[in-house]
Amino acid sequence: MRTDNRIRICAAAVLLLSCSLGLRAQDDRENTDEKLRRELTLEREYDPGVQDADKVNRLPEVKDPQVTKHKIEYSRFTTTADPDREIITLPSGRVMTDIPYNRNRGYFHYGIGTHLNMDGDVGYHFLDNATDRLNALLSLRSTHGNVRYNDWGGQKQRAKYTDIRGAVHYAHRFAPLTFRLGGQYRYNTFNYYGFPLDSIYRLGPWSMAPAVIYPADRDRNQRNQTFDAYFGLQSNDTTDLSYRLDLSYLRFVQRYGHTAQIDGLQENRFSLNLGLLANIDDRYFGLDAIAHLFNYVYPATVRNAVDFNGYRSHAQITLTPYYRYFDELFNLRLGINLGLVTGDSAKFFAGPAIRFEAKLADHTLLYGRADGNIGMNDAASIADRNRYVDHTLKVRPSRTWLDAELGVRSGIVPGLWLDAFAGYAVIKSAAFFVPSDYLGEPYDFGNYHVAFQPDATWMRIGAALKYAYQRTADFSVKAVYNRGTFRKGEGNSWLSGAGMSNMKPYGCPAVEVNADLTVRPITPLSLTLDYYLGARRVTLFHGDNIKMSDLHDLNFTAAYNLNDMFGAYLKFTNILSRGQDLWYGYPMQRFGFMGGININF
Repeated sequence: MRTDNRIRICAAAVLLLSCSLGLRAQDDRENTDEKLRRELTLEREYDPGVQDADKVNRLPEVKDPQVTKHKIEYSRFTTTADPDREIITLPSGRVMTDIPYNRNRGYFHYGIGTHLNMDGDVGYHFLDNATDRLNALLSLRSTHGNVRYNDWGGQKQRAKYTDIRGAVHYAHRFAPLTFRLGGQYRYNTFNYYGFPLDSIYRLGPWSMAPAVIYPADRDRNQRNQTFDAYFGLQSNDTTDLSYRLDLSYLRFVQRYGHTAQIDGLQENRFSLNLGLLANIDDRYFGLDAIAHLFNYVYPATVRNAVDFNGYRSHAQITLTPYYRYFDELFNLRLGINLGLVTGDSAKFFAGPAIRFEAKLADHTLLYGRADGNIGMNDAASIADRNRYVDHTLKVRPSRTWLDAELGVRSGIVPGLWLDAFAGYAVIKSAAFFVPSDYLGEPYDFGNYHVAFQPDATWMRIGAALKYAYQRTADFSVKAVYNRGTFRKGEGNSWLSGAGMSNMKPYGCPAVEVNADLTVRPITPLSLTLDYYLGARRVTLFHGDNIKMSDLHDLNFTAAYNLNDMFGAYLKFTNILSRGQDLWYGYPMQRFGFMGGININF
């Protein structure tokens, strides 16, 4: 079985090489919440240096730690893949300049390292003119190496992961409107290599853990497949009335369910996204509408179970009327979100939709927002955030009554940028991930997760600094402190056990620090050191709050650009070689390195 997996991984790498002359990707970092429905464009120059692709699972983004917005950022994990990165954010290197045209039509990037980590992207821009754009891309992230458990005797277990994504996008500009059509496909396989925590509990004292009998299916590969297609129209004339319409379909299929003896679920998601903006006597009024229809199919053995509590077909609808005002000193978007969830989680919902920016002085900006929304906690979205989740236990839609933030951003000193901010959120049925309490049979996977859903009140405060000295050096650091209070709600908060009152934001750190330094001693060479700290993490296991080790992730990259077309890099990961878990019982790779090339053509 291991030989077959290696053959499949190597075959995928060969496929990337063979397609390098026929495919093209682009970089559109406009908004990580948008999917492939955003127009794929090739309007930026690429540095043939290394793509920062070692981020597999990262802990929550410091500025938006609440899980309801699905902007989850996780710290570097066992592989070089990134399940949260959308398919449109796979450039060949770092964006260097925003020039309006790129003379290179395609790129190819490939790297290989320890643990058989592989990282590849290839893409091509077939059409790029005033009326037509056609782009395609293919990407690969994979690993197939041993990791060592940080507890339970330090045994080794093979961690396997392969993520292949492909996408095609086409846009044609007519006189009154632009027509868009595209789709993406993702093939993701992995094994539940985490330590079998259910076996610990079944055998009694934790001191007996090294002697547990591992479940037979821990080496078996789970498989998630996702197909996403969209159709869109967008007006070109924005003088009096502008509009945007997107229709999309997503299909998510999981190979196995709770065990390898049960088929997995199937999800079909139909979505509509409509935006209207009218100019009436230089006053702007708008309406946004988002509607999702979810359909789920489980195998009969699961669906007919007495205690079945899986996903049910339902709809989510949100209408946002708003007013826009802007001048040289002030920019305001004042609106309200009106939402409805149907099915067994049926609820009406209302929340603010307010954003503003005010110029206090030259290079100094006061900004703020107050949002409220419905979290789309469907199976496909949850699988992106934590691939080890058992989908036989549904996750209720989260409702964020308020997510407010106020901050000041300043760039008074040339090359120096400062930002200080504070935020507050009130969330109904927030979603955190904890190891399952289920005492399964020996053929269970052994360590899968479920969503823990208390009601949450969340506070955060943070600051960021960036400094650039010409093109010789860049430095940035951002630190955030998160604190929350939690209580039992309508979601899966009963997982905490009867009478438990000391709930935590399980898996999320209370303190986060991101820092990186890039130095360019000579023009073709760049040296980058980046560091991530995720401190004060807690997980929940059988009613007990268990402290997890802090994450200290230090990496170094050296990239050398031979010319505008060719580059090479060498990257060292987890330089401190720390033994640490992302999810409880799922260890990260220790010290490793990767070398690779980038080609712009």
